[in-house]
Order: sequence, then structure tokens, then C-alpha cells
Amino acid sequence: MSQIVLKAKQRQAGRSASKQLRREGKVPGVYYSNSHDPIHFSVDTLDLRSIVYTAEAKVVSLQFDDDKGLPCILKDVTFDPITDKIIHLDFLGVSAGQKITVEIPIHLIGTSAGVRDGGIVEHVMHKAHVLVDPLKMPEHIDVDITNLQINSSIHIEDISVEGVEFEEKPEAVIVTCTPPKTHIEETPSAEIPEVPEVKATE
Repeated sequence: MSQIVLKAKQRQAGRSASKQLRREGKVPGVYYSNSHDPIHFSVDTLDLRSIVYTAEAKVVSLQFDDDKGLPCILKDVTFDPITDKIIHLDFLGVSAGQKITVEIPIHLIGTSAGVRDGGIVEHVMHKAHVLVDPLKMPEHIDVDITNLQINSSIHIEDISVEGVEFEEKPEAVIVTCTPPKTHIEETPSAEIPEVPEVKATE
């Protein structure tokens, strides 16, 4: 899969330095790796759009100056609770052949046969936890629902993706097709005759 190149600059650690960077329109972050000391860095806020605001699984090449780049994945992102701006990032370094557990989005493709018969498709699992080589990681997993009939489901055990090991339970439901909802007409209740008012005699 292709990597997104993210230009970064090393920075000083500390709250005051991070606050100053945010005032300059930059986001502080930390790169972690089992084979490398943590690197404190900053990036331009606008460069994060295709990394943070996406439903796809992405591998990022974190590049300092003219270096080759460090392959990594976005591990955590912190938003300001008031402005919803990105205020901090954590990236996890990855390497070829070293499998990691990540969440990959599930996309449904095709039109269910059950829908043509009036059924309703319910997408139950939108992301799946998988064990995969991050440098060969698919951005999403396609599940073909063309043959999905009413009262049928597709489970984790029903799909296979090369190089991907699912960590979800085999019987976990990805998508199901339920029967159409029947409209039940309300039966009007019988009218209760009015009881004539009886006045007390003096």
C-alpha cells in the first residue's frame, strides 16, 4: 500500500514549548518505536487532514528534513474538548515483517439479493481487529453482499483476506439481512357510550 509522507520537525519536550507550537498553527507529537528512542516532533495542522480525518487505515512516512522517513501508524490523537482542534499525536513505528494489531474499516460492496425482495441490510461490524504486516496492510476490507438473502448473515469466518489474520470471534456478525417490517394497523377501540348525568334531588 502507498504511504503518506508527513513532513515533521524535531522539537523540545514540555508543556510551554507545546503551547507555543499550537499558537503557531502546529501540532506537537511523539514517535514511539521498540527499536528507537522516542522522538518529539511537530507538524503543520493542515498536513494532518488526510491522516486523522479518514476512515481508511493508513501508513505514514514521518520525514525529518531529507531523511528517508520513518514508517509508522497513527496510534492516538487528542482533540481540544472545546474547539475540537488537534492538540497532540502519537505515532507508533512499524517495520516490514513485524505484524501488529490494528483496526481496519469494513466496506460493503454490491446489492444484497434480500434487498431486492424487500429485506433490510444491517451493517453490524464497521471495523475489524486484525493482525497484519503494516507495510502490506489494506486500507479497508471489502465484503461482497450480493448473495446475501433475507434471514442470512455474513460472519468473520466467511471472509478471507490474504495476509490478514482476524482477531474477532469467527462467529461474529459483519452484516445481516432482516425481513421487511410489516405495518400493523391499529384497530379502533369501541366507542364508550356517554352516561347521562344524574342530578341529585333536593
